[in-house]
Amino acid sequence: MKQPELGKRIYQLRKGKGLTQEELVEQCNINVRTIQRIEAGEVNPRSYTVKLILEVLGEDLHIIEEYPTKEDITISWTKKELQILNYSWVFGLFYSILTLVGVLMEIYFATSNVSNLGVLAFRIPFAIAFFILIIPFLRGYKVIAEKFNNTLLMNAVYIYFGVGVIMTIIMFFTSTSGLISPLEIGLTVISMVIFGIGELIMGLGILKLKENVSSLAKVTGFLKIINGILLVTVILSPIALFFMIAVLILEIILLHNMSTKFNASIIHDGKVHS
Repeated sequence: MKQPELGKRIYQLRKGKGLTQEELVEQCNINVRTIQRIEAGEVNPRSYTVKLILEVLGEDLHIIEEYPTKEDITISWTKKELQILNYSWVFGLFYSILTLVGVLMEIYFATSNVSNLGVLAFRIPFAIAFFILIIPFLRGYKVIAEKFNNTLLMNAVYIYFGVGVIMTIIMFFTSTSGLISPLEIGLTVISMVIFGIGELIMGLGILKLKENVSSLAKVTGFLKIINGILLVTVILSPIALFFMIAVLILEIILLHNMSTKFNASIIHDGKVHS
């Protein structure tokens, strides 16, 4: 069996045994990074390493060599997972609207003489709505990452959420009334760079989905990476902030298409096979 099918099979066996990657490496006496790269399909391990891992997982090397190839592998989806996927694109739609409103309001605050109290009157409910919407939106990506053993996308989900938290905290330390202080300039630059890194990593995770889903994942991931690069430059970040809305719309379409595709395959045993 070749990669990435080998990595996916080892991942399935490990999960079936209820082992974490750390617990598996302890029994195999190999590096945890090695397991991570094998499961992610990034390397072709030596036969000795594969045999060692399979022995711990209770699988025979000859059996796994006869395991179905990528074209034959089916992935089961439960109704609950599909429900999360359905909710994901719906909440993503509202998240996109909220993001657009946030960008427009921040431009208004920056160009108008609005009191700090007035700014806070908007930012506090905005922050609450932001977290209400982004969590179910990202849960869809989390389910997809688990199903396709996309470690990069899984890490991107957590990083992206962390970036959102950091951005929200920074937002409350910047005001728009009066002259802009060096502190505010510094915080703005830091927030754009952090946000850009989050977009880059998320884009890479989505880009990897092209192997499992469709070319739309490739386009969406690529554009999200470009958006991240624009944000990291800081100078081009105003362009990126509006460009981000278009990228979010593509993400919603991607999640909607995946939800529709897998829901259409539902069978009577309560599971879906992709």
